[in-house]
Amino acid sequence: MTDMMAEIAAFDGRTAKIVGPARSGKTEALLRRAAAAVAAGCAPEDILIETSTAEAARVARRRLVDALAAAGVQDVEDIAGRITVACAQQVCLTVLEAPETRAATGRTPRVLAPFEYNFFLEDMKTLGTPARRLRSELGHIKQQWCALVPEEDWAVGEEKDVLDLAHRLLSATNAMLEDEVAYLCGRYLQSDAGAGARQRFALVLADDFQNLSAAQQTCLCLLARDQLIVAGNPDETVRVATSSPAPEGFATFDTLRRNVTVFTLDTAFGNPNVTAFCDAVVRAGNEEALAADQREGTIRDIATVKWNTPDEEFNGLSRYLFAVNAEDPEAAQSDICIVAPNKQWAHAFEQMLAHRGFAVSSLGFERLAGDPREMKRARSLVAYTSLNLIAEPDDLFAWRAWLGFGNYLTYSDGWHFLLEWCDENDAGILDALEAAASARAAGEPEPFPRAERLSERYEAGRAMIAANSGRRGHGLLAAVGAEGLRDFAALSASIAGDEDAAALYAMMRETQFFPTHTASARAVRVSSYEQMCGCGYRAVYAVGCVDGFMPARDAFEVVSTDADRDRVREADRRTFAAGVAKATDALMFSTFSRAPLELAERTKMQVARVRMEDGERIATLRPTCFIAETGAAAPITLGGQALLADLGMD
Repeated sequence: MTDMMAEIAAFDGRTAKIVGPARSGKTEALLRRAAAAVAAGCAPEDILIETSTAEAARVARRRLVDALAAAGVQDVEDIAGRITVACAQQVCLTVLEAPETRAATGRTPRVLAPFEYNFFLEDMKTLGTPARRLRSELGHIKQQWCALVPEEDWAVGEEKDVLDLAHRLLSATNAMLEDEVAYLCGRYLQSDAGAGARQRFALVLADDFQNLSAAQQTCLCLLARDQLIVAGNPDETVRVATSSPAPEGFATFDTLRRNVTVFTLDTAFGNPNVTAFCDAVVRAGNEEALAADQREGTIRDIATVKWNTPDEEFNGLSRYLFAVNAEDPEAAQSDICIVAPNKQWAHAFEQMLAHRGFAVSSLGFERLAGDPREMKRARSLVAYTSLNLIAEPDDLFAWRAWLGFGNYLTYSDGWHFLLEWCDENDAGILDALEAAASARAAGEPEPFPRAERLSERYEAGRAMIAANSGRRGHGLLAAVGAEGLRDFAALSASIAGDEDAAALYAMMRETQFFPTHTASARAVRVSSYEQMCGCGYRAVYAVGCVDGFMPARDAFEVVSTDADRDRVREADRRTFAAGVAKATDALMFSTFSRAPLELAERTKMQVARVRMEDGERIATLRPTCFIAETGAAAPITLGGQALLADLGMD
């Protein structure tokens, strides 16, 4: 393995592919190649290291310092800071943000946050297409963008009408959809106008290439001048960098190109039981993955722990972690990761860990959620949009969101009439709103239908901006209604208190698109499965391991087709295996057998049966099917009380 790593570090060919199982050193190989290139005289600015997530980039940047030092490079901190280490979406946005790219594409890379997409979707419904078919067509449009298929090659009929309206809405508000980013970047780099942006980097080193869309993969290839090396494994595909990953782009990388050198890393480091289990998950019960008599170690090695209820899981596992920490209080808490299946479970463990005295860093559950049609359920969304408008009063999509809060149709009909008025009068959106406000003040007829209501919201927005533009820090958060909201808790705890709206909004926007863990070594990590990509932890605790959480309930729905259920199950299978494979030493699965039916239904657990207990309906649950499918590689199973007893706890 040492010889293979050295060979990769010294590779001087044009194109290479690194393939290997989880924890086989693929990322390390790329980092050593970058360090060797710098040591050989390559300018740091000429190197791009791509990752699937911003957190993976943060971790890679930290490890890059060690690789540079090992290669004999001086001033490693400075050199590492000059090498571009970023996720694919960040790379594409950097290309699109250049003035020459904006001029060529005619688009502004102001990407819609997920909650803002709901306003876009409501406005798309004015086309009259039934909602289910509209979502299907938008899904197909996104898939074509991710595949980098030119729009003129596939957009016809009703789908072209949908695409045309999408373009109109996005262009009018200077906005962009997430799945558009790589498509527009790729099309630009392929065009004559983008010739100057191609081959921007001498070396492009792409990690977890299988997680990227075909458009993202193409962009990285076009940015490489002298050398391109991709690393990955199709079995580790996770939907984290894009909604449409293209593992086939990695699988066929060497067959579709000439003279590609393939490096195979066949040894996985870390706990062999973890590796064997994850291999068996992917292969759905490969009995040869690990013979039962090969499993050695303690119950802290790899095990499934069963609790009776979710409350017992939250309380018992947090007590266990407290006791384990007491055995070695100086150990880095950042080496411990709780992998949660959803936002509710993540927040529950955050609260219990904090109650036990742990510092906690959560990742993968930051995206704002709520219903913009109901003000009580839109408090976080309104606070975010308020910060946006105070920071950028001319942000047109922020105005679109502001105008729509609290209406059952988000005033999509009024917005439709507003855009028509803009077209008829060759005017902008703010011009239309000013005209509506002037007409209302003068008691004149509405310039377009629903103008009066939109002008009321517009004037309220202007008043909000004027009243708060001078506020800073916690005072500003309180003024926009963010203080005390869970979605803003991390921001509130991290600021100095003198930040203006632009700084606070930038910080919140970063968490929406490119979140990372705190750098503190004293904070236990709580993570989604997807955000485990590119990371590694000494001990991983996968919680809420019940059917319906992992795999999702859509994998069991009887109203779906077999193909739909299989698609969900197989995607979740790889996500599950890739996530828990990040445990280097210990891996524990935590599950529970029953829960109140109302909780089970609300959180979408898969209910096996329902029974009455003390007058309450109780759902009986099953552990995730992925564990049972691993056959001989399955971990040992014990009860929660036995786990606590192992540490002398009652």
